[in-house]
Amino acid sequence: MQTFESEHYIFHCGANTAAARDIRKIAALQEGCFSHICAVLGLTPDFRIEYFLCDSPEEVGHIYGDDDPCNGFASPPDRIYAVYNETVQCVGFHEDAHIISYRLNRPDCPAVREGLAMYFDRKWWGIENLDWTGYYLKTGRYLPMDKLLDREFFCAHDSPFTYPIVGAFTDWLLTVYGRERYMEMYSRRNPAAVMEQVYGKTPAELNADFERYVRLYRTDGALEARMEELLRQENAV
Repeated sequence: MQTFESEHYIFHCGANTAAARDIRKIAALQEGCFSHICAVLGLTPDFRIEYFLCDSPEEVGHIYGDDDPCNGFASPPDRIYAVYNETVQCVGFHEDAHIISYRLNRPDCPAVREGLAMYFDRKWWGIENLDWTGYYLKTGRYLPMDKLLDREFFCAHDSPFTYPIVGAFTDWLLTVYGRERYMEMYSRRNPAAVMEQVYGKTPAELNADFERYVRLYRTDGALEARMEELLRQENAV
C-alpha cells in the first residue's frame, strides 16, 4: 500500500485505486471533520489517525487481520479501516468521532457511542436523523431511547432504526443541556446509569421530552415515500 500524510492523518491505500486517485480530496474532507469534532468535544488527540482505505469489505477484513468483511470500523486507539471505491465511500465524520471521543472514554453503552457518531454524521442514507425519527414515531416504529440504552435491546434491532434515533437524541441532549453535561455523562463507563444524576431526569423522562420535541416537526409525503423505499431496498421492513 502507498502512504499519504496530512496534518492529523496518515492514509494507506492501494496503488491505482479510487482512494489513491482521490487521496487529496479524502485528506481535505477528514481534516475538516477532525477540526469540527475536536471543536465540539473540546478534545484534541496527541497522535495522528491512521486510515486504511480498501477496495472492498473483504479487503478491510484481510488487512485488519480477522478476515471478517466490513465496510468500516474504528480500531482504537488510532486506526480506522474503511472501504473506498467507486460506489462505497466510508469516509467522513463517523469513525473519526469514535476515535477522537475515545480519548475521553469508551462507554459500554453502544447507543451512546453510536449516538455521538451519528450526531456528527447528521444523516442516514442522505436523510436527516430527525426526519427518520419523526417518521418512525408517525408509523409506530419508534424505539424508545430509555430502551435503546440497554445493550441487548439496541443490538437486537436493525441499524436503520437505531442509528438515526440515537443520533437525533444526542443532538437534542447537546442542544438542550449543553456540552458540559453531555461530556460528564459520556465520561462514565455506564452513561445510562448516571443520566438522572447528570440531567435531573430519568432516561424514561428524557425520552418523553425528546418525543414531544420530535413531534413538533413534520416531513412531506415525498420524503416519507423515499424513506419507505430505502427501507424496502435494505430489507429493513
